[in-house]
Amino acid sequence: MINNLLNIMYDLNIEIIEKNNKIKLIYQNYIDEKLKAQIKEYKIEILQQLKENAAAKEIGFLVYQHGLFYEYRYGRGAFLFIERHLNGRATAWRENHREDQKGAYKTKIIIQNVPFERAFKEATGFIEWLRKRQGKRVG
Repeated sequence: MINNLLNIMYDLNIEIIEKNNKIKLIYQNYIDEKLKAQIKEYKIEILQQLKENAAAKEIGFLVYQHGLFYEYRYGRGAFLFIERHLNGRATAWRENHREDQKGAYKTKIIIQNVPFERAFKEATGFIEWLRKRQGKRVG
């Protein structure tokens, strides 16, 4: 539901801003009252997902489909992914690819079917570990 609303908002160029736990919608074209009501009904979830997307981008993730899928490249042919499931759960995993092969030759599940916050924490923990090995810090 949240991703459907985010897709509609993106298509209609609707921006949502939070201030003092109230939301303000910024748009140029007409939007119907039903859509406004849906956005207000799911405002907490929408704002949470937008914050999660911003945090992921800050770390270096590419964010696809308004937060359904996240990709972090940490080496040549080495990727970290997070996929948000429609039930609010998520899975994080790593894949290694070779240029001469189609698909991954190695896949390692980090965590599966957990709340998104936990999958994100586990994935960023892996990035932190990588950066410590390289002498860098996350964020």
